[in-house]
Amino acid sequence: MFPSYAVSSQEGPSGLKMEILDSNELALRLKVKESWVIEQSKRSRTSDPIPVFRLGKHRRYRWGSPEMNDWLSRRVSYTITHRAGAH
Repeated sequence: MFPSYAVSSQEGPSGLKMEILDSNELALRLKVKESWVIEQSKRSRTSDPIPVFRLGKHRRYRWGSPEMNDWLSRRVSYTITHRAGAH
């Protein structure tokens, strides 16, 4: 599914498996456009950016990390809260 050269896995401090993804791979996981991932990774574009780190000019994301899991939880909570308020 994902090219093996682009995804590396490691265990984090808590023993959870983490993968290093690029913006295209993260977009595939989230089922969104890569341009959305890039925009949501910029601190200047959102108050709660996707956790990202740089390797030179390249953005990378730690899939399965506590930071990414927290970000995803906040997005789910935000969506549920705002949809409930819309009814």
